[in-house]
Amino acid sequence: MKINSKLSLSLSLIASLALAACGGGGSSSSGTTGNAAAPATASAPTTTSPTSPTSSTPVVGEALPSLSSPQSGSTAAVGNGVEGIWTARGVVTNNTAFIDTNNQFTYIGGMSTVAVNQTFASLNVATPNWTMTSGSNFSFSFVNPVTAGSGTFTAKQSFSGSFTSNGSNTTLSLTYDPANALAVTQASVAGTWAQTGSSITVANDGTVSGTLSNCTASGTLVLSTPNSSKNLYTMNVTLVPTAASSSGSCSLTSTTTYTGNAAIVFLPTSNANLYTRSVLYVLHSGTTGVAYGQLSKQ
Repeated sequence: MKINSKLSLSLSLIASLALAACGGGGSSSSGTTGNAAAPATASAPTTTSPTSPTSSTPVVGEALPSLSSPQSGSTAAVGNGVEGIWTARGVVTNNTAFIDTNNQFTYIGGMSTVAVNQTFASLNVATPNWTMTSGSNFSFSFVNPVTAGSGTFTAKQSFSGSFTSNGSNTTLSLTYDPANALAVTQASVAGTWAQTGSSITVANDGTVSGTLSNCTASGTLVLSTPNSSKNLYTMNVTLVPTAASSSGSCSLTSTTTYTGNAAIVFLPTSNANLYTRSVLYVLHSGTTGVAYGQLSKQ
């Protein structure tokens, strides 16, 4: 059964849980989730003075980091060219892929207001080619193995190709996201991050506590490459069913642990030149379900 899996193209992902059944549909999509931004060093979000001299309300936000002049130690500065955050945005599509240093591929694809495709797979990379060797694709209420996948990439520029699951192709046409130019630390995710039905607090050591999709959450959110400045985190959370609250009810019937990737990505503000930070995460519990969301910094 698919539960509350909605994707807002203009703002953020709503924190969602989905349970999967074996067999069934596939999907085909292309597009992007999120955007990116940050100051010249890994730091707290900055406050910029109002652009209008008559305004009394300061505008909060940050400028996008530059891929042509990435921050020291960032993925764009020191990465291998294929690892990082890859995105694509269309009129009705909104997709993001994470690729870690071990060529583990995590993908979430949106169509209109629904996240229709979450894929977790392994890649073989031989520049400029990639092939998908194994993986699982979650589409609505079904999970199926990935049976084929291949394409090409241009280091730190583009990633394209397709993969097949349950006889259906998903086409990829992604670009290297500016969030890769952001240098981070473990402390960059410390603090409280929230969205409707979800609010987690991340301690300085990466310990996570709070709620996700109205379920009690505990776990960790730590740098995927320890002691690096690369903007990719590993997230492990255990969700426990809890009683319904004013914000909604937890859709789980038993305690479940999810694992996967997360990264700092950025959402546009009313000022066209400024963005705010959010944490985008895409997790799975083996082949039994997925959890994904995009939480804004509080």
